[in-house]
Amino acid sequence: MDVTTIIVIPPGCAYFEGHFPGRPILPGVTEIALILEALARDRNGGDMALREIAYTRLRQIVLPGDRLELTARTVDSGRVRIELKREGALVANGEWMLGVPEPAGEAAPACTTATGPPPETPPLDALLPHRPPMRFIQSILVETADSLSCVAVIPSACALVSDGTASAVAGLEAAAQAAAAWEALQRQRAGGMAAPRVGYLVALRDVVFFAGRIPAEQTLVVNVRLEAAAAPLSHYQVELRLGNNLLLRGMIATFLKGDGD
Repeated sequence: MDVTTIIVIPPGCAYFEGHFPGRPILPGVTEIALILEALARDRNGGDMALREIAYTRLRQIVLPGDRLELTARTVDSGRVRIELKREGALVANGEWMLGVPEPAGEAAPACTTATGPPPETPPLDALLPHRPPMRFIQSILVETADSLSCVAVIPSACALVSDGTASAVAGLEAAAQAAAAWEALQRQRAGGMAAPRVGYLVALRDVVFFAGRIPAEQTLVVNVRLEAAAAPLSHYQVELRLGNNLLLRGMIATFLKGDGD
């Protein structure tokens, strides 16, 4: 594979709805989905699925009207190396394994293990800056000192949804939102205010997909567990499940903006 193409982000396109009101920023997972669409076009259409993200670094935010230059080439390992640039400056890069994912088989233990209802929590509007249709988190199931388990739904109105399903990379947005909710809860538990703060998904590592598509309007469970933190960066182990089926598992890193930013 050797691809060079342009991805244009039209102002006012549906990808910005709810992310974020008054401050439109293209979701990082949408960058990945748009790259997959561009690669599929190069192969004369059809769906393009991901088996694995060895790593991806989302280095700069993408805004309405941006014009991005994509290059992709196959390396010796059979993986595809991706670079996305804006006026010559690197916006994102990574190394992926394309192909139809294999089911996980026997269910692996969840990365959050505590049971029972969480302590009283504020409404989601006080935890997350996301709004429909880009808010996937619906409720909190389990909260521990280093993890959170949430119910998530990908709304059919979300621009990532086509014919009732979304690319499995949308599940990483649910994980990033769960991480943001956990961080907001920690600020409240420490005596602060439960106020949402804008954060960015900035890196992915060792993400394995066990499904190529995720159905919209279905109840999902997303689990996140803090692995390391050095403000403003935090690293989480994440996973997404549909019933007993594991859909994805891997690591994400998020960058939390300061109060005045």
